[in-house]
Amino acid sequence: MVETSRLRVLTKPKKKEVSVPDFFRCPISLELMRDPVTLCTGQTYDRISIEKWFGKGHNTCPSTMQVLDTTELVPNHTLRRLIQDWCVSNRCHGVERIPTPKQPAEPRQVKQMLQDIAQGRDAYGVLRKLRNIAKESDRNRRVISEAGAIPVLGNFVFSPDSLGKNLEACEEALGILALLPLQNMTRKLFYVGPKQLTALSWLLCRGSLDGRINAAHLLASLATDDEMKLSVGATAGVFEGLVKLLKEDSYARAMKAGLKAFLAICGPKKNRIKAVEAGVVSAIVELLPEAERSNAERALVLMELLCSCSVGRSAVSAHALAVPVLVRIILRVSDVATEHAVSCLWAVCQHAPKECVDEAAVQAGILTQLLHLVQVENNSRTKQRATDLLRQLRHRWKYCDNRQIGSLNTRI
Repeated sequence: MVETSRLRVLTKPKKKEVSVPDFFRCPISLELMRDPVTLCTGQTYDRISIEKWFGKGHNTCPSTMQVLDTTELVPNHTLRRLIQDWCVSNRCHGVERIPTPKQPAEPRQVKQMLQDIAQGRDAYGVLRKLRNIAKESDRNRRVISEAGAIPVLGNFVFSPDSLGKNLEACEEALGILALLPLQNMTRKLFYVGPKQLTALSWLLCRGSLDGRINAAHLLASLATDDEMKLSVGATAGVFEGLVKLLKEDSYARAMKAGLKAFLAICGPKKNRIKAVEAGVVSAIVELLPEAERSNAERALVLMELLCSCSVGRSAVSAHALAVPVLVRIILRVSDVATEHAVSCLWAVCQHAPKECVDEAAVQAGILTQLLHLVQVENNSRTKQRATDLLRQLRHRWKYCDNRQIGSLNTRI
C-alpha cells in the first residue's frame, strides 16, 4: 500500500510594513528625509521642503515659528548617513537607499567665479564649471541668477574679444544664459543694440550646433515687445539661421529652439514676410511628417501665423507638398495639431487660387477627413472652419461615394 504523503500548502509570506522612525521624517512633509539640513534654530528639515517654505515668503522656523536671523541651510551629514544605514538595513522590506545628494552651489563661490569671468581669468574653464553647476538643479540656477550672473554673462557674450578670440567660452556663457530664468528682465540687465544682435546672429549662423540653439533661445528671450522684435528681424542672417535650425531634423532640441524663436519674433507682419522669404514654409513642410508631437504643434501654430499674411498663404499654396501634409495631419497627431492644420487650410483656401489648392487637397483625402472631423469635433472654431471648407469644396463632392455624399448633404 502506497502511503499518501501529506501536502503542505505554501503561502507567500506577507510583506512586513516598515515604520519610519519619527526623527528620520521631515517635520513639514512627514516623509523620509533625503537631504536633511539644519536651520540656525537647530531644527532639521528636508532641503526641498524648507526651500519651498522660504519660497513662499516665510522667514520663520516652521516648528518653532521663531524669526530666523539667517536662512542658511547647513547639511546634516550625520543624520543623512544614519538614514542611509537604516535604508540599507531594511532593504529586504523594499526600502531603497537614498543617494548622497550633491551639495548645492554656494553663493560666495558663484560670485567669485563671476568675478573671474568678468576679469578674464581662465574664462573658458570657469564658464564650463559654472555651466555644469547650473545643470544640476533649479536651486543652483537660482543662486547663479541672484549672484548677478546675467549681466556678467551677457557682457561677456557681446564682448568683441569673445567672438574673435574665445568662441568656445562665448558659447559656454550662452549655454548658461539659456538655463537661467531670463523672462522679461534680460534687457534691463545688459544693453542690447544692433552690435549685440549682429553678434547673436553670427553665433546663430556660424556657431556649433549647441551655440546656435542657445543663440536662438536668447533671441526669443529678448523679443519681448514689437520694437525689439523688429530690431531682431532687421538683423542680417537671423531668419536664415533659424531656418537652418529647423532643418536639423535629427535634433528635436534644435527644431524646438528654432520654432520658439520664430514664434517669438514673427508677431509683426514685416517679420512674417521676411521669415517666408527666408524659406520657413518649406522648412516647416519638411519637418512636419517626422516631427514629435510638441514640435509638430509648434510648427502648425507658426504656419497658421504665417498664413495670416498674403505672402505666407501664397508660399503654402505654391509648395507642392504643403496642402497634402496639412490634410494628413488632421485627426492624426493631436487635437491641437488638427485645429491649426484646419485653420491653415481654411486661410489658404479663402484666398489662394482654388483650382490648385482644391486639386491637391482632394487628392490628399480632405473630404473624408473633414467629414469625419465635423462628426467628432467639439471645438466650435475648428468645426465651423471644417464646415466652411466642405462648402467651398462642394463642386468636388463627386469624388465621394454615395453614402458620403448623403452625409455631406445632411451636415452641410
